[in-house]
Amino acid sequence: MAAAPVPIDFRWSSQGGILMDGTGDIADTSGTMDSIPDIVRSRLKAALNGWKLYQIGAGLTKALGQANSNEVEVAIQRRVVSTLSNNFLSTGSFAVSTLALGDAITIFVYIQNVLIATVTVTQVADSLEVTLA
Repeated sequence: MAAAPVPIDFRWSSQGGILMDGTGDIADTSGTMDSIPDIVRSRLKAALNGWKLYQIGAGLTKALGQANSNEVEVAIQRRVVSTLSNNFLSTGSFAVSTLALGDAITIFVYIQNVLIATVTVTQVADSLEVTLA
């Protein structure tokens, strides 16, 4: 299976204008991993069918009403791996780990042993709160 192409974004100034590179061309993120953390966070916070054209969300709210257990942590890890490897990152190029504390489960995503995204899912009354760090 071929690896998905690396996404490329334009670089923007703090005033909202497109930046130019040293050669006078439009600056972009090619050759860097600058876009990856933003895309990972978008997929982690999205619902399973949140993007109508593309089912890329992790659907972390599916754990609603389930007590924190090893099975729930494994299910969340599998959901995260599935959403990140769906036409984005190749399986094995990233690692996902979880930490359950009380009513919260924190999800950590690493690429090349570098933490790129942290998400905490907390049970609040009859709903789940997804917090990106």
